[in-house]
Amino acid sequence: MRTFERIKYRNVLVRFIPLLLAASLLAQTVPGPRGGAKDAIPVSSIVFISSRHDLTLASPAWLATSEIFIMNADATRVRRLTQNAFADGFPALSPNGKRIVFESNRLRKATDPINWASLFVINTDGTGETALVSGNSASWSTDNKHIAFHASASGTGKPITVLPGAAAIDSDIFILDVDDFLRNKTPAKNITNNLAAVDDDPDWSPDGKTIAFTSHPTSDDQNAPTSAEIYTIGASGRGLKRLTNNVEEERAPDWSPDGKLIAYMCRRGARREGRPSTFEICIMNSDGSNQRQITNNDVPELTPTWSPDGKQLIFHRAVGGPGQFQLFTINADGTGEKQITFAPGFSGFANWGVAY
Repeated sequence: MRTFERIKYRNVLVRFIPLLLAASLLAQTVPGPRGGAKDAIPVSSIVFISSRHDLTLASPAWLATSEIFIMNADATRVRRLTQNAFADGFPALSPNGKRIVFESNRLRKATDPINWASLFVINTDGTGETALVSGNSASWSTDNKHIAFHASASGTGKPITVLPGAAAIDSDIFILDVDDFLRNKTPAKNITNNLAAVDDDPDWSPDGKTIAFTSHPTSDDQNAPTSAEIYTIGASGRGLKRLTNNVEEERAPDWSPDGKLIAYMCRRGARREGRPSTFEICIMNSDGSNQRQITNNDVPELTPTWSPDGKQLIFHRAVGGPGQFQLFTINADGTGEKQITFAPGFSGFANWGVAY
C-alpha cells in the first residue's frame, strides 16, 4: 500500500473507531428479546389476559384457557408469557418492571369450582414461573417484595360467584413477602380478620403505607352486593377507613401513581330490566372526597388501572357477544376514549406499568 493510501486509511480508522465504540455501548443497553441487560430502560407496558392464541375456546374463555400477555403501551410488540391449558388471570406488574404476579386455576382439584385460583409469579420475559399461595387479585408493594391479595381466611372457602377472581364468604386481605415465602415458606399475614365481611380487591398505595380494598357484609346478596364499599387500611392492619357510603356496588380500587386519586368501578350506568346498573368508571380523592363518574353508558367498564404518568386509565369493555372484551384507554377527565386491542377473542383485566 502506498504511503498516502496508508495515511488516508489511518485517518478513516481514527474517525470510525469512536463511532464503533459508541455503537457497541449503545447496543449493550437496548433490551433484547429476553429482557436485555440489567441497565436497560424500562418501557411503559400493559399486561393483560387474552384468548387470541386459541379462538376455539368456549365462552367465557377466561375460565377455560386464558393466558398472560404483555405489550408496549401503544399496543405494539405483543408477547405471550404463559403457555398452558388452564385459565390465568389478573396480572399485575411489579413497580420495578421485573416481575408479574397473577392467578391461575391450574392447581384446583376436580371438585373445586372452575374459578378457584392460586397466585403465581413470573419474570416479565416469561421465565421463572413459580407458584405461591391460594388467593386472588394481587397487588405489589413499592418495595417489589410484598403482595396484597384476598383469600379464604379458613383456607377452605370456595368462590361465592362464578366470576373470575371471586372471593370466598370468609375472604380477608392478606400480605405476603414473596421472596421470604419462596425461601422459607413463611405464611401470609391476615390484616383485616373480619368474620362478618367479605374483603377483596386490594390495591397497594404508591407510598407503601396503605391498602385500598372492597368490603361488604356476609349477609348481603353475594351476586349483587349493594353494600360493597371502598375502604382503606394501613399495611400494618390498623387505621381502617371507609371511603364510599351509598347503596351501589363499588369494586376494584386502583391508586394513581402520585397517591392522590383512586379509580374504581361504580354501578352508576344504565339499569336494565331485572339487572343492576352497569359498572362505570369513577374517580375520587384518596380520602374519599370529590367522587365523580367519568364514563356513562349501558356497557360495563371493568377493572380500571392508571397509566404510569397518571394521565390515563385502561379498562376492558364488552364489544361483541358474551365475554368478548377488548381494552380501551381514557383520559382521567373522561375524554379521549380509545380502543387499543382488536384481536379476535377477548382481551381484558389489564394492568399498566413498566417492564424491561
